[in-house]
Amino acid sequence: MTFNVRQALGQLYSDRAFDQNRFAVSLIITPMENANFRSARPSDLRVLRSQMSQGAWYRLSRLLEFSCTKPEWIMLEFQDGALVAALALVAPSEFNLPLEIMRVHGGPEGAIGALPLFQLAIKKAKCLGARELYCTIPEDSADAPIISAARFRQWREVVRFESAGPIDPAVRGYRSAEVNNFKRADIIALIEKTSEDSCDSQIEHYRRSLGAVADAELTLRMMESIRCDPRWWRVAVDADGQTLGIILPVVAFAELTVGFIGVIPQYRGRKIASFLLAEAWSFTKGLGHSTLTAEADQRSVSMHRALTKSQFSRRSQRQEWRLELE
Repeated sequence: MTFNVRQALGQLYSDRAFDQNRFAVSLIITPMENANFRSARPSDLRVLRSQMSQGAWYRLSRLLEFSCTKPEWIMLEFQDGALVAALALVAPSEFNLPLEIMRVHGGPEGAIGALPLFQLAIKKAKCLGARELYCTIPEDSADAPIISAARFRQWREVVRFESAGPIDPAVRGYRSAEVNNFKRADIIALIEKTSEDSCDSQIEHYRRSLGAVADAELTLRMMESIRCDPRWWRVAVDADGQTLGIILPVVAFAELTVGFIGVIPQYRGRKIASFLLAEAWSFTKGLGHSTLTAEADQRSVSMHRALTKSQFSRRSQRQEWRLELE
């Protein structure tokens, strides 16, 4: 299981990677009468704060605090001089990849009315050098026809889980070791092995397109680019020193989340995933985060089961959409 990062692996070191100075832009379009669409300026944050709910503003301010977005990555729609909607481009890592579009203010107005704001965000993403753009929406979101009109294609279904702290799974015979105790090549090999026979459609796609070893190596590099503490990253080991699985918690989009977790196929079904989740929480619970989150492909029933057994609660199911940028 991974959260939404593997889609960025193919572009991580491309010559179109993000360069803030090289791709600085100022975009203003006015496709509708009395409407104005533009990138936000720092002064616009005060306007946004005055119109957003407390919860929505807290979420956006956290994304800004963790450098997941920037004021110029926020797209604004004004009608007759009044702010009516805002979208933001967000990314979890220092590479500013993968790039995702998120609605932060206002509601869908129908494909015709809201489409120009999405088109502005797409233009901005292209100027930032992105080759792919993602959008994750609730199952019943009215944004679906809008992003479809913007030529996004549905990518997969993801289920979000949250926990206030996994319980001790009472598993004996295992211990966890810090990832830094192992050679880098061994960790890459472990990620590659634990990704075998995955029910995650995203993992399957990128193992086919990149190759299993290259996928694992770039997955590790991506995880290293996201805010974390190496002590959080744990490898499950048995009494004989055999490595069984691995978990990589990170702080992505300002949330403590399971970046990657995997168990070698022949050891699955032995509560190793539950053991790793409990170990990860024990090393991260002092960070001030009240929850640990995880996302799993809808098809990954075994991961759903492991999360539920570890006292994770299913919170939502969402659609993940993807757009290839020309």
